[in-house]
Parts: sequence; structure tokens; C-alpha cells
Amino acid sequence: MPDVADAQERLSKLLRKQFYLVEMAMITPAEDPLSVLGPHLDEHLAWLMERENNGSLFLAGTLGDETGWDGSGLAIVRAKSRAAAEADAATEPFRKAGIRRNTVRGWQLNEGNITLRLKLFHATFEVG
Repeated sequence: MPDVADAQERLSKLLRKQFYLVEMAMITPAEDPLSVLGPHLDEHLAWLMERENNGSLFLAGTLGDETGWDGSGLAIVRAKSRAAAEADAATEPFRKAGIRRNTVRGWQLNEGNITLRLKLFHATFEVG
């Protein structure tokens, strides 16, 4: 039987860094997402860049794989509260245009492994 004190000790070492997931789901999935998203793409990229520059964007990307992409995405953001994350997610251009539905959920970063390789001479980086 697992030792409860042992488990509590391991749990006490978790990072417990609070973030918020913003799932940006297409209201109507599209075979050619860029034909639907395209008119608002520059605004969306500017929205992401602003958040990257002000430090609120942790990670973001599309929700797709080798089977395809329906135009949905996901962002992990830093915010003071869920309400603040929801208010910010409501300003995302695809959501404002009625193309995506943005759902915010709390997410706690506890463990993992991130590898960064910087090649300063070549001014390149790799994330793994």
C-alpha cells in the first residue's frame, strides 16, 4: 500500500504554476480553414504578437496533426484570474468575427521537460 506521507511529499514538490488554456475551436470546421480565417489572419497574428510582447502568451499553436487541421487552435496564457483570461480571450479576432468559440480552462503546470537549443553564432534555436 502506498505511503500517504510519501505521496504528500512528492505532491509538495510540484511546480503548481497557474496558467489558462484558451481552446479556440472552429464553430464550423472547414476543409480549407485559411479560406475562412484568412480575412482576419493579420489581426489574429497581431493579437498573438501583442500578447507575446507583453508576456501574457506562454505557448500557442494550431490543433492539428498528420490527419489534418480544421482551423482550431490553442493558447496557454498567463493571467491574474480566469475572469481576466476570459475577458482577454473575448478580444481574439477570430472569436470576435464569429468564426471560433473560445473556451477558457484553468491549467496548472506541475511537471515536464522542455529542451531549448540556442546556436548563438547562427542565431537559431530549436525547441524539443
